[in-house]
Amino acid sequence: MKKITIAALAATLPVLSLSAQETVKNLYSGDPREITWENTLTIPAADFENDVKVGDYIHIAFSQTTDVIELKADGTWLPGTRFTMLGDAATEFKAYITEGMLAALKEYGMEICGKQFTLTSVDVCNDGFQMPEGAVWGGYFWVDSWNTLEIFKTAFANYDGQRYMDIHISDDNDGYTGYFMKVLTKWEDPSAVWADNDQIQHGATVATVDLQGIDVAARLADVNALMIQGNKESGNPFNITSVVLRSEEGGVENSVDAIALPEVTDVYSIDGTLVAKGIDTRSLRSLLPSGLYIAAGKKVIVK
Repeated sequence: MKKITIAALAATLPVLSLSAQETVKNLYSGDPREITWENTLTIPAADFENDVKVGDYIHIAFSQTTDVIELKADGTWLPGTRFTMLGDAATEFKAYITEGMLAALKEYGMEICGKQFTLTSVDVCNDGFQMPEGAVWGGYFWVDSWNTLEIFKTAFANYDGQRYMDIHISDDNDGYTGYFMKVLTKWEDPSAVWADNDQIQHGATVATVDLQGIDVAARLADVNALMIQGNKESGNPFNITSVVLRSEEGGVENSVDAIALPEVTDVYSIDGTLVAKGIDTRSLRSLLPSGLYIAAGKKVIVK
């Protein structure tokens, strides 16, 4: 069962229309472009100045791929991106835009790098994904049998002492909390483990790591990425949907199973985009993906 957390909304947000899975902006199209480490494609910062927002995603289409892809800004990994092996048969790549990523895109633009692949288009798109407040990574990472999400360390460049790291997961696992999860920066090095499976608080749709006593900057200094290893164990496969940093007191409080909302209400994203019109509030848990929403003038977090 998803957990819903609420708080009073300070101001009414504007209502915007939603076009699911829409192309927001084309960044590159035309002749296929071969990419190598020496031959990269640069998208200027000005292309991200308007219209692009948190929760959109960078969409790259390929005609031929092999090996890895990396998105960079100012010569280093774009915050909020992950290490990705394209392999030989990938047709597309998605990178969902976090607050940190958007700031870097607006300041530096984006460099598309990799060992060898041919891209046909680069777009900014939106499919209704709700990026939670405080997310350093968001998207869909499938966990079935010992899969590892590797988030480039630039996502944590502005870490400001938050006490907890919440790893949000989809409800595909049907409420099962016995999945395996581990957070580390190096393999076969006990000192590189931030939290082993039994040190993580497992919930049906969120796994929480206590960062107290972990010097985040120092622990990431000599590595490229933070690794989150997962396994379904005897449950169903699921997606990791976001990694969120929050302070000890939390941004929104008073977690409850039943909340004071009208029976039917419109639901908006945090930026005022209409997500669901006239939704039965009893269906919030089952119909909305994890994220921060506005319903009946209140902030609603679905976890």
